[in-house]
Amino acid sequence: QLECVLAQKKSCVEILHLEGNRIGGGNYNEGAKALANILSQTQSLTEIYLGANRIHGDDAQILAINGLSNNSTLKKLYLEGNHVGTDGADALRMVLLNQTEQKRKVLEHMFLDNNGVGKEAAEALGRALNSDTMIGGTLF
Repeated sequence: QLECVLAQKKSCVEILHLEGNRIGGGNYNEGAKALANILSQTQSLTEIYLGANRIHGDDAQILAINGLSNNSTLKKLYLEGNHVGTDGADALRMVLLNQTEQKRKVLEHMFLDNNGVGKEAAEALGRALNSDTMIGGTLF
């Protein structure tokens, strides 16, 4: 039902807090698919907080490929305290690089601390994000 509310053209929800809701790791990645659908359809959401939601690499791939790649408004993505890992970070990186190439990247800040992302993957993701902020050591 949250999907329906946020997908409405007149939705004015800009910030969405969904921390600690066990969105990831479920059967058939239902939570990640629902969030990806929200990200791909919303026209008002600028920040989404998804910390501590058991989001794994395959969930992050779904969020990146099916959601973030089709989003034109999200500026901040909070994923701290999940299990994104290197595979999820690589999927996010590829989407950001593709958006940059197409000159339509909007995301400015991504928070991925405590996700089991290796140093090389974190640095590559930071370069793709082209952030002015430093990726902290808590990723490693």
